[in-house]
This record gives sequence, C-alpha cells and structure tokens, in this order.
Amino acid sequence: MTTAPDLRTRKFDRFFDLLDTDSNGFIEADDWARTAQAFSAGFGHAPGSPQAEALHRAYQLVHHNICTAMDTDGDGRVSRQEFHDGLHRHVSDLSLLDSTFRPALDAEFDTADTDGNGVLEGDEIDRIWTAWGMSDQDAKTAMEQMDRDGDGRISRDEYYSTWREYLASEDPNAPGSWLLGHP
Repeated sequence: MTTAPDLRTRKFDRFFDLLDTDSNGFIEADDWARTAQAFSAGFGHAPGSPQAEALHRAYQLVHHNICTAMDTDGDGRVSRQEFHDGLHRHVSDLSLLDSTFRPALDAEFDTADTDGNGVLEGDEIDRIWTAWGMSDQDAKTAMEQMDRDGDGRISRDEYYSTWREYLASEDPNAPGSWLLGHP
C-alpha cells in the first residue's frame, strides 16, 4: 500500500520533472519560459501572440512566487528538495496554493481552449496530454479522472480542481492523483 508521503513524493517529483525542462535539477525562470513556449506552440499560438504572452507572463509570475517562497538558499532557482518542501507548505494552506498556481492554470486553460468556448474537448484535450508527454493509456486514465461530470469535456473548474487535487490530495484513489499518470 502506498503511504501518503510516498505518494506526494512521487507526484511532486513528476511535477518537478515536468517543469525542469533542461533536466539540470533546478526549476529556473528559463524552464517556465520554455514550458510556456512549448505549450503555446502545441496549440498553434505563435510567439508574441496574446495567448502565448499571457501564458508566459502567468508562468513567470508563478516562478517569481515560488522562488520567493521556496528558494531557501537565495540562488534564484528551486532545487528538487526546495520544491518538495515548498509544495508541502503550499498544500497545507490551500489559499496559498490557489493564489500561486490558479492564475497560471487559468492562463494554461485559455491557451488550450483554442475555440474559446469555455471548455476543453476533442483535439484540445489530446494536445494537453501531448504537451505533458503522457502515454496514450495515462492520457485516457487522466481524462476519465478529470472529466468529473462525464460529459466528455473539461471545464475550467474541472481543470483546476484536478490540478489542485493532484498537488494536495494524499489519497491515491482521488481523481486528481491520476492527473499525470498512475500514482
């Protein structure tokens, strides 16, 4: 049986690896910029477009906020241990988690919602899984878990709730725990 600390460690590691785009063991401002550019490009938004710029600004704000809160040695970057320690503080105060990550996830949702209808569906959802580098099976499972009302679409609230649960839940069976693959 997976214990909560082991589960959180695996989930935080998976999230860290997703953000550490150059695999140097640190999350730095350039990692967020590369993530924003790749995510935007995956949805057909050119560099400098309003969607790409909004996502870039939101990710840079998250980096600033997490560096301020997590960078305990003051080197301008966040190590894996600092990330773990900081996320544990964030999930113990969900208002801190919400204020730090919600704006970036809203901008990410807006970037992915290419038809502007307020929900993610079809190709938009497939592109998210591709952007996160997920296998087909993990993507299928994540979609089943994220689509909480079973309508085949992901609302803004479902998107954020799933990410929030991914970061905060200690339950391996919680839908959010499956966001980036098998917990």
